[in-house]
Amino acid sequence: MSRRNGGYADLIIAEWGIGKCSPRVQTRMRRVLGELSPGAQMILRRNPKLQVSVVSETNFSVWAYLPAHRKRRIVRDLGIELNPAARVLLVICEKLIERQAARLTDAELRDHLGHTLLYLRSPKSRNECADASREWMKCRECH
Repeated sequence: MSRRNGGYADLIIAEWGIGKCSPRVQTRMRRVLGELSPGAQMILRRNPKLQVSVVSETNFSVWAYLPAHRKRRIVRDLGIELNPAARVLLVICEKLIERQAARLTDAELRDHLGHTLLYLRSPKSRNECADASREWMKCRECH
């Protein structure tokens, strides 16, 4: 896969530990990350401000917590060891992604990655769902 067509997606998947997940989770993540421009993908790669945790049991399939901090209930409840530099915690529940429709998973990944990209670019900006959607569209690769 060329870099222009989302080649960083496989690197991101490996770095985030998604490569250990089911093929379905990997496919959904690869598809959605592949929609992003290489520049946006690079923002997500090896970014010390972003931590991704795959969990087995939650009430949601994907959620971006921002700002991330040790006192957040999700961090305590799931026993996540938060990296000191992390400002965004992206939590992915493999079990729920396995059970839900691919279209829903893709939409949720786009939404929460949009929130993540916006926060990483401008932490003090308003970060509502409409803002995250605009950020996602801005970060998509031109076709």
